[in-house]
Amino acid sequence: MTLKEIASMAGVSVATVSYVLNNTAQVSEETRKRVEKIIKETGYRSNILAKSLRTNESFLIGVIVEDITVWHTAHIIDGINEIAEARGYNTILNNLRLLSKIESQFEHISNFQKDIDKAVDVLIGMQVDGIIYVGMHDRKINHVLHDIKKPVVYCYCYTDGEGSSIRYSNEKTVYQMTQMLISNGHKEFGVINGLKGSEPAALRFKGFQRALDEAGIELKPENVVCGNWKYREGKEAARKILNKKDFPTAIVAMNDDMAVGVYDAARELGLKIPDDISVTGFDNGDIVQYVTPRITTVERPLQEMGYRSMELLLESIHGTSVGDVNITLPCALIEGESVKKRNETAVYE
Repeated sequence: MTLKEIASMAGVSVATVSYVLNNTAQVSEETRKRVEKIIKETGYRSNILAKSLRTNESFLIGVIVEDITVWHTAHIIDGINEIAEARGYNTILNNLRLLSKIESQFEHISNFQKDIDKAVDVLIGMQVDGIIYVGMHDRKINHVLHDIKKPVVYCYCYTDGEGSSIRYSNEKTVYQMTQMLISNGHKEFGVINGLKGSEPAALRFKGFQRALDEAGIELKPENVVCGNWKYREGKEAARKILNKKDFPTAIVAMNDDMAVGVYDAARELGLKIPDDISVTGFDNGDIVQYVTPRITTVERPLQEMGYRSMELLLESIHGTSVGDVNITLPCALIEGESVKKRNETAVYE
């Protein structure tokens, strides 16, 4: 079924049918209903690819995600889709499934370059107007998308001059979290950092250390332990920090999974949170709702990262951008009940 055939059946011009389909011009209510009835009865579907050849715009956006099972990805995709829907665009998703293939060995992504190239070829073949690439770990990724003559935005990752990017603040966020702990009277700290070689782990520790340096607080080397982002390693790290007489008054865990590990280690050692030890996390993930007292943590602006990625891409598509931009969005402190003021019985507010 073609537009010409629909027009003939409705007794109108092809242009009128196009106006009805795209809602681009005034058509009488009677004519609109007649055309819509025939479209419904015939099961007509517009040919997006053919239309894109005529208009040089398909209103399709390609979204490549490194792994959809990584929990932050769904929130980012939802943000992308919300803006796309509001602006009359559709998205096509391609999941690279890299988590099971490389886990945290991100330097091995080049081993799967053929998979990435294939995903790009499929999207370009479908005449997408632009591509958003969503990382599964915040890091620099260069030369992953090759020779694409389409606008590209990187989300939850960034490159050196290969497209705009949207990230969240790691260093400043942990700096502010540590300042909050210091303002509550804490002077003895333990820290459970993320994976060695991880850029977010390095940035978070940098912010933590900066806050201590500014306050003139010395961090004991034995109170710095790597937890690899995981619950089990977080628990083991906490035992190393807490299983001694002069343990610190606060532990900064660089994500919520490790913070929950601190909870369980403290419980096994007969310590109470926050009375004996204050604990903070990072992510505000689903796990925090299952522990008591509620963890003081950080919420990343995942939905907004999706919004801004789509907005940046549309600006580039429509030629209103000023070139590649790299945006770092602030995170929000979520105050729970896991931090206590020193020398006081009440939890901070």
